[in-house]
Amino acid sequence: MKILTKARELILDTKMLALLLILKVVVYYCLIDVNILDNFLVLASALLFWGLFIGLTKSRFKYKFPVFFVIYAFFSIIMFADTMYFNYYNQTVSIQQVYQVSNVAKVPSSFVATLIPASFFILWDIPFAIYYFRKESKRNKDSEKNNNGKRRIYTCLISVSLILFLAVNPFQNIFVKKINSVEFFSNHIRDIVEVSSDAFHKELWEPQEVLEVVNASTEEEPLIEDTLEGIAKGKNLIVIQLEAYQNFLIGSTYNEQVLTPNINALLEQDSIYFNNYYSTIGKGNTADAEFSTLNSLYPVIDGESYRLYTENTYNGLPWQLKEEGYATYGFHGNEPSFWNRENAYPYQGIDNFYHSENLDASDVIGLGVSDSSMFRQMVDIVKEEEKPFFSFVVSLTSHHPYEMPKEHCELEILPEDEGSKFSGYLQAIHYTDKAIGELVASLKENGLYEDTVIALYGDHHGLNCTMDDNDVYVGRYLNKDYGYEEMLKVPCIIHIPGSGVNKTVSTLGCMVDFLPTVASLMGLDIEQPYIMGQNLLTAEHGFAAFTAYLFDGSFAYDDVMFHISREGIFEGSKAWNRHTLEEVAIDEYKEEYEKAVELKAASEQIMEQDLIADYVNR
Repeated sequence: MKILTKARELILDTKMLALLLILKVVVYYCLIDVNILDNFLVLASALLFWGLFIGLTKSRFKYKFPVFFVIYAFFSIIMFADTMYFNYYNQTVSIQQVYQVSNVAKVPSSFVATLIPASFFILWDIPFAIYYFRKESKRNKDSEKNNNGKRRIYTCLISVSLILFLAVNPFQNIFVKKINSVEFFSNHIRDIVEVSSDAFHKELWEPQEVLEVVNASTEEEPLIEDTLEGIAKGKNLIVIQLEAYQNFLIGSTYNEQVLTPNINALLEQDSIYFNNYYSTIGKGNTADAEFSTLNSLYPVIDGESYRLYTENTYNGLPWQLKEEGYATYGFHGNEPSFWNRENAYPYQGIDNFYHSENLDASDVIGLGVSDSSMFRQMVDIVKEEEKPFFSFVVSLTSHHPYEMPKEHCELEILPEDEGSKFSGYLQAIHYTDKAIGELVASLKENGLYEDTVIALYGDHHGLNCTMDDNDVYVGRYLNKDYGYEEMLKVPCIIHIPGSGVNKTVSTLGCMVDFLPTVASLMGLDIEQPYIMGQNLLTAEHGFAAFTAYLFDGSFAYDDVMFHISREGIFEGSKAWNRHTLEEVAIDEYKEEYEKAVELKAASEQIMEQDLIADYVNR
């Protein structure tokens, strides 16, 4: 009984909260992949929480209890959100992502699937903190030693000043930068300071400075002769953005079953296959993939461009084709408001938008109209068009969390893969491939196939290498380590019926390269200069600057993948060969690192200043 009594006294002792705070902070840093052996960070965050607790318990403020509860719960929820966000994006959350809550709410199953059970350790101490707060406040109220108000004020001011110093880093000290990039309080206060600063004053470049960066990225290498220029001129164009399609699927088998037989069939003739093509999306995911692909602009880290720069002037692929007399269409099986498409598409040059509210939505799988149904309805609509047409189609059925109805699960799954996200993913992509086959058959039946170019590309990864033991399942399937170099690689295929072209392009490319490449094939002459990508059919070297998953400043260049350090400092970064995964020295890639940073910044300046408007008169 004495042992139980002692244990109860220990648990009820206010000092137990200090241990709970240390545990809370340790769990937090483990989940955001920070070395917990760095005791400074753990102790600093725990002490700041403890200072909040002690400062308010000793306060004579009338409403100190609700204030403490709100602040403590708020910080805990932000910590929880950080761990979830990091689990998916490899980055902590920013206040700029608050706007994405409405889009997250539309995919609740995917949201739940990103939860980590360990994250709940960050929230479970809240009731204990409330109990200890009431107890300590009562003890202080009954005590006569509650008269040293000045010391508490000074302590509070020193703590706040220290946090602000770390967050602002006025002297741009590298050590301080390393701290405020990961320490919970200073990291988020720095984020708030930077966002607030940008809201009041955003540094703007001169247009000529932007052009110099753009021109340097596209003219620094000699060009190979473009023997395919104009080969698809005048043809209809269907661009299909394949939801969560990764490159390792193409031409692969699983358990002696072909994963993508219909896409493979397209590759057998009349096709150009870009097998080193990378997704360079930001926090806007699918919407960023659309935006970059159509406009040859990099996304920003602050949020989706469809919301931030909705009413800008654009001159991307839809506008280019409209100038050639094309009718333009957009198809997506979800609500028109998802990622703000209903407002953004007219400014993108898409005149006719079909979605779940004006399509037949009787066949729904997952988040919306099934791919099979949407493709079929798309053909029924565009076959009535008298002009050549451009149709931009966003597939949806293979969206995370890959919970396919049993009747559509046609693959036989191995026992060791049963119940995994990996197996669900394979079933989903196999279904979408089948829908692609039905689309091709429908185009042939309606006399459209021979005169229609079909371009397909994956918008982003389907299996995050940091979640759901995907590194284990995919690594076992591929028989190699599964990391970002494979995760971020997506297929890009351009099928031109009757062209006789059968070509694989291994030059590294990414989404900003799609527009100049397709424009060349379609015989389009893009006069406006703000094109961040290059024609992959003529490029001798490939380049991709990343926005999310790998930190800003990371890039892929030919055979090398470069990952900037978490602090955003070149020194301390790492690079490796994309094929052998062997680490390489970073010293010789300083110029490419600077190029990645400048390209991303220049792209943001183009959108921030709406520079394309200077070259376009609608």
